[in-house]
Amino acid sequence: MNSTSDHINMADHDNSPPGPPDTTTTRVRLAIAVLVTYVCLFNGLTAFGLVGPDEPRYAAIARDMAVSDDWVTPRLHGEPWLEKPILYYWVAAVGYRVFGDSEWAARLPSVAGAATSMLALGWLARRFYGGPTAALFVLLFPSSIAILVFARAATTDMLFSATLALALASSAPLVLLRQPRGTLGYQIGFGAALGLAVLAKGPAGVVLAGSAIVIGALLARRLPLVWRLAGPWSLGTFALVALPWYVLCALRNPEFIQVFLISHNVERFLTPVFQHQQPFWYFAPVLLLGLAPWTAAIVATVYAAATTVTRRDWVGSPSMFLAGWVIFPVVFFSLSQSKLPGYVLPAMPAAIILLARALALAMTRPAAARAVGLGTAAVLAVMAVAFLVSPGVASAGVEAGAVRPLGVLLSLATVATGYVGSRGRIHAGVAVAALTIALGLWQLNATLMPRLDPGISTRVTAREARHLADGEPVRTYALHRAWQYGLEYYLHRALPEWTSDTPSGALVVTNQRGMRAMQLEGAGIVVLRNVSADAMLVRTDPNGERLTIGP
Repeated sequence: MNSTSDHINMADHDNSPPGPPDTTTTRVRLAIAVLVTYVCLFNGLTAFGLVGPDEPRYAAIARDMAVSDDWVTPRLHGEPWLEKPILYYWVAAVGYRVFGDSEWAARLPSVAGAATSMLALGWLARRFYGGPTAALFVLLFPSSIAILVFARAATTDMLFSATLALALASSAPLVLLRQPRGTLGYQIGFGAALGLAVLAKGPAGVVLAGSAIVIGALLARRLPLVWRLAGPWSLGTFALVALPWYVLCALRNPEFIQVFLISHNVERFLTPVFQHQQPFWYFAPVLLLGLAPWTAAIVATVYAAATTVTRRDWVGSPSMFLAGWVIFPVVFFSLSQSKLPGYVLPAMPAAIILLARALALAMTRPAAARAVGLGTAAVLAVMAVAFLVSPGVASAGVEAGAVRPLGVLLSLATVATGYVGSRGRIHAGVAVAALTIALGLWQLNATLMPRLDPGISTRVTAREARHLADGEPVRTYALHRAWQYGLEYYLHRALPEWTSDTPSGALVVTNQRGMRAMQLEGAGIVVLRNVSADAMLVRTDPNGERLTIGP
């Protein structure tokens, strides 16, 4: 092996046709990449309200932080909430101060994390593989299902993934290059990224990044160079970024270590205490779906990996190093007793670089290029059929065929991608598919999501409750916790539960099951609004409808 200053394994470089693309082609590609990125990451962030139990909780904590100026202890309705570390709340709180009270502010950390990941890893792809791989990566990354979904979620997952992406980008030159230029900058950057990862998710940041680096370095035969990452600059920067908040939070909240470190880290991994049990193979389909519509490129990636191993070209191989960042998160969380789709998100960025690299290599092999192009068209065809035959969501007022226009769009994209793919024009095929995903997402945000909003979010229900309450207290009864947290977020307060002792005339948000239970306890009910299958607004009234049980 040559050991010149910036040498890497040239077998890992793209063997693209010589000569850069002309200026017009470059501008068109750049415009497409910007458009796809904007639509997939930034468009439609307020098309629907906060959903699930996590989004409204995290957003409420961040909003309270922006108002209270307490930047140490996360609080939910005034009470310490110590299940997650602080980074999401800090970024979202800044968003609330800048953009006001909106879903945009709540989802800002994830959007910023996705954009940061794309920039950092786009640079990494260009640094180690060249322009063609980087150009493909910036199309694949924002249009992958996992990225565009988690980039618009007010949760910690994408922000955590972004901090690990920064750790990957700063560690790769130190591990793969014998004499990298800017060693000090990479070391400081790595320490800062690792510190942010710990602020985003806790000790898992060190476990994932450290283990992925070791495995990647082993595969690339660069294990001795890993010690560059443990120098005083890296460790000092890490301590400076990560430790102050942990120390302050523990001093102010003695229960912090038990609640956060023990219950929500150790117990979550080792036991099914949080009821997120799934089979060992759970993340295999999650990865396949999350990488769609680029799933067909996995075959090309496996072929490229097999070629690297067969030729014994793994020494100093960036692809082998990246493989460690895919393998370890998947295996680690497959062993966990708690599994959720977002857990495997840190593996996605490295996987997408490998997909882009495999596609760039396939450009020089006509048969491989055609196979990948037709495979991508086949994935789009499956997606098209799914939307064409969708039965709709009757409970949310979405009739069968409501998403059929999206199925038609995907069908047209299937034909176009298949045509250019059959001619081996990989970049054109990727551009068509990415534009289709972006256009389809724009269509969903503009037409379908506002119709789904009352059934998946509490935003509409809260608006109706605020109008009907006219300043009086709002109560809830028998709601799923997602709806309880959501209503509390939009109504800016903790909501008490209705009991049989509650005075008559109370405004209650409940559902069909809850209304029947209230009637069984003797309450007369007047239905005011039936918002969705999960939420209805009722008022207790002595003259209201009661449940009559026959003899």
